[in-house]
Amino acid sequence: TAGRTNHEDPVFSPDGTRVAYGAQGGRDPDLDWQFDLHVVDVASGDDVRITDGSGSAFGSPAWLPDGQTVAALGHRYPRAGGSRNDIWLFAADGSQAGKRGGQNLSGRHDLMPGSGMGSDVTPGEPARMWATPDGRHLLFTAPIRGSYELWRIAIDDGDVERLTEGRHYLSGWDAVRRPDGSARVAVIRSDPAVLGDVHVVDLGADGHAGDPDEAELRQISHCNADALEEIELRQAIERWVTVDGLEIQGWLLPCAAAEAGEPAPLVLQIHGGPHTLYGWAPYWEFQVLAGSGVSVLATNPRGSEGYGQDFNAANLPDWALGPTRDVLAHVDAAVEAGIADPRRLGVAGGSYGGYLTNWIVAADQRFAAAMTCRSVTDLAALMLTGDLAGGIFGKMEFGAQPWEDPELYRRLSPLTYADRIRTPLLIQHAENDLRCPIGQAEALFAVLRTLRRPVRFMRVPNESHELTRSGAPFRRAENLVQARDWFGHYLVAGRKGLPPLPRERAGK
Repeated sequence: TAGRTNHEDPVFSPDGTRVAYGAQGGRDPDLDWQFDLHVVDVASGDDVRITDGSGSAFGSPAWLPDGQTVAALGHRYPRAGGSRNDIWLFAADGSQAGKRGGQNLSGRHDLMPGSGMGSDVTPGEPARMWATPDGRHLLFTAPIRGSYELWRIAIDDGDVERLTEGRHYLSGWDAVRRPDGSARVAVIRSDPAVLGDVHVVDLGADGHAGDPDEAELRQISHCNADALEEIELRQAIERWVTVDGLEIQGWLLPCAAAEAGEPAPLVLQIHGGPHTLYGWAPYWEFQVLAGSGVSVLATNPRGSEGYGQDFNAANLPDWALGPTRDVLAHVDAAVEAGIADPRRLGVAGGSYGGYLTNWIVAADQRFAAAMTCRSVTDLAALMLTGDLAGGIFGKMEFGAQPWEDPELYRRLSPLTYADRIRTPLLIQHAENDLRCPIGQAEALFAVLRTLRRPVRFMRVPNESHELTRSGAPFRRAENLVQARDWFGHYLVAGRKGLPPLPRERAGK
């Protein structure tokens, strides 16, 4: 293949003569979010687009055994930035590439395959599907109530069955047909207190486990057993609150004092996206904080994935007020339950979570310390710089571009209210961040330092937006050290002034 954009996720047809792949398309691929599937003939190079073209987003191709049909994940932006992926079928010859072409198998179930689970330990992997040996079902993974599970969907009528049951994150996976015609699936399983290891499960030719309740996952690797022998990891406790008629899920990782029933320091953690999710997945930062005497409360406010399309789109164009009510309701509930000390509360988040952290500390004075990471402060600048420049992200999330409604962007930008921030704030940002360019952090720091507010800038060289997930190991460790020490200074030791600058800056 050849072209102006990346060609991704190549998958051979069953007979090996063709390859299905995904590509960003359109006349102006730098401005439009159009993602299509193509099929290219290996011998001749003939290339056929098999999905809609403009106004659609399809990817993660998987062939059906008949060699005539390609399954895909995607949508036609029915709820703009809050649109969910469904499982579709398209003819491999391109005959269903029209505007209403293809068959939506999973739409009535409101599941969200392809959702982005947050973790700084278990790597996120591309979404995939796999046709069962009998050709009657597709296997896929999707979240439900914060757990990422293995499912199957019937190709003839779209009936869905959940194959695994647990409080865990099934991330990367693959499947093979066994000599007897059955299927073996290998998955990477982790949970808040268990790091990722390979598990396998055997299924029938139809993808069914035989047991109507669940498939049995058998662990076959122990990658971190030696490293974890002397480390105690804390399991998360599920919590729910109701806000504006919405059920908001959260997880408490308690420190020792909270486990003993005492009001303890607590940090509210807010995920990025905004259309991603927290769940039953490990977070090393949470474990470090809990081990240092600070409980962690992670929540999925409106706009999070995994709870259906309406919930996913419920923060459009309201990135601030509704999600703030959601996360603070969880803090209120923890205080009322006597497990969080209202005088020793902190808040932290990255990317969109950093945006909401900035917004909250400008609007609410209850927090004794905050840490904002790779954050957004000026929405107009965000939409005009970095890898989101121009394009349609602003349209998707707010219904207008910055130059079309500058007052909307001013009103929703935390920088507008930065003079109200009095909470001690640690600003972490990487210099090579193209998603949220470092000017976002510089602007907030300039305001707060000029006003002589308690602020510190942790400027990280040679790293990108993915510092905490795929940065250099010593810089990831340093980030954990600074988060631990920042909240330890204010929430555990109860000090008021800025902590001394770190003597070591290499994760020690």
